[in-house]
Amino acid sequence: MGVKYLVADGYFMKHDFIEPLTKEELHVITKMRPDANLRYPYNGVKAKGRGRPKLYDGKVDCSCIDKRRIRKFDEDEQAVYYSGIVYSIALKQMVRIVYMQDKQSNCYQLLVCTDTQLSAEQILHYYRLRFQIEFLIRDAKQYCGLEQCQARSEQKLYFHFNMALSSVSVAKAATWLCLPAEKRGAFSMRNIKLLYYNKMITETIFSNLALDLSSNKIKRLYNKCINIGSLAA
Repeated sequence: MGVKYLVADGYFMKHDFIEPLTKEELHVITKMRPDANLRYPYNGVKAKGRGRPKLYDGKVDCSCIDKRRIRKFDEDEQAVYYSGIVYSIALKQMVRIVYMQDKQSNCYQLLVCTDTQLSAEQILHYYRLRFQIEFLIRDAKQYCGLEQCQARSEQKLYFHFNMALSSVSVAKAATWLCLPAEKRGAFSMRNIKLLYYNKMITETIFSNLALDLSSNKIKRLYNKCINIGSLAA
């Protein structure tokens, strides 16, 4: 089994939350406070003699990082990206950070990953996927019954959560894959669910009335009925 990652927001930047996850081999990618308490690791020659060896080489000034130790790895039109391995006082462990500095305002944001072997590019990529994951969870909660399972068995709960989340992904695939890329609009799970509900009601009524769906007038009425209440893109 490969390494697993949990992408979370800054509210979960706590040792008591992250330590149990890392013990279960689940690494965390999250956003840090702009004034995070970090230390540069000491990589110099260790002094001889008695006493505790030197572990750290000064505090990280997040407003003015040492670009010899936190190095640039990417740049785009909006920001410059740096990364390095430092020690987090809050998490009590070595972490890899991604430092994102805006070109216009010079404001910065800090991402952190408990897996120091993961590349900075992957950390940035995974964190950006977080917003799509949030949309998936929101749609599954509101329209696919993610929170409505009454089972207590771990296996049954696991199956239910996967079915609820998969339903959103299947609906999105069924909506978009039949269209060329340039015609794919914004996806709305609400519209998809409402469309099939309206379609069921409309077809039931039309079949009882014995209406001829081959008629252009009836077709226009049918399309209007199944799209009642849909949101504009």
